[in-house]
Amino acid sequence: MSTIEDLFENSKIILTEGAYVERLKSEFNLKLDEHLNHAGLIYTHPDLLESLYRQYLDIGQKYSLPMMVMTPTRKVNAESLKKSIYGHKNVLEDSCRFLDSIRGTYGEYASKIMIGGLMGCKSDAYNSSDALGKEESYHFHKIQADRLAKENIDFLFAGIMPEINEIIGMARAMAETNLPYIISFMIRKDGCLIDGTSICDAIKIIDQAVDPAPTCYMTNCVHPANLRLALSHPKNINRPELKRFKGIQANSSALSPEELNNCTVLHCGDFEEMIDEMIDLYQHFDLKIFGGCCGTNDQFIEKLSAQLSRL
Repeated sequence: MSTIEDLFENSKIILTEGAYVERLKSEFNLKLDEHLNHAGLIYTHPDLLESLYRQYLDIGQKYSLPMMVMTPTRKVNAESLKKSIYGHKNVLEDSCRFLDSIRGTYGEYASKIMIGGLMGCKSDAYNSSDALGKEESYHFHKIQADRLAKENIDFLFAGIMPEINEIIGMARAMAETNLPYIISFMIRKDGCLIDGTSICDAIKIIDQAVDPAPTCYMTNCVHPANLRLALSHPKNINRPELKRFKGIQANSSALSPEELNNCTVLHCGDFEEMIDEMIDLYQHFDLKIFGGCCGTNDQFIEKLSAQLSRL
């Protein structure tokens, strides 16, 4: 079995998944748990959730691309579980086992499937004002990180993180599990996280504060054109830390994070233009992890994979 470090070092391109939450709402009209989002579907609609995971995994298998998939647990923490109707369930552990059972059906390709335990900030990913401090974050996220790390997963993944201090505390908790981990920022096209810290400053701060450091950094829920502007910004361009930034799960909307957060309509951009932008990111910024976020689907991942496999 490969490790995430093996795949990261030896692969030019790593595929990851497309949207789940927005697809479940828009395509299937599901009302998701307000506290846990779609994690509860492993109990109520397991076949539906499995079918979406398989759509993405089947594409990865078709193009023989190594693939990262994440548990549906970004919103699942000690506090949200208590508020949820699933408080009596082992949602974190069951989510890991749910994905591992799916992976087990993919034969030889299973060795290229890396399962990530998905974690997220305590409050709003589109707003840094309520973020946890370093110590509070460490103790809050350590519970989730430790429980995920006991399962048969390959790495931990911090999704759409907006604020540097909460990231540092979470990264400490993740590092102590001895699992590899990846930090994914929520960024603006001005080259900064939501809290105003530049991408390269954030990478430098985290790398110096936490041992072991993350495997790499990336972003999700950001349009690739906005990421190109962010990486090209004078705050980041030509800095050595930029070599540590390796991926994007692309939002199909070019709206700002604040606009997206207050938007009641799902904005879908042109997939072909998005993919062209992502190819540009591969060629000019040496990115290697590519997937989708809000507004994307299996058709997007199929087209993206076809283009990436030609590179």
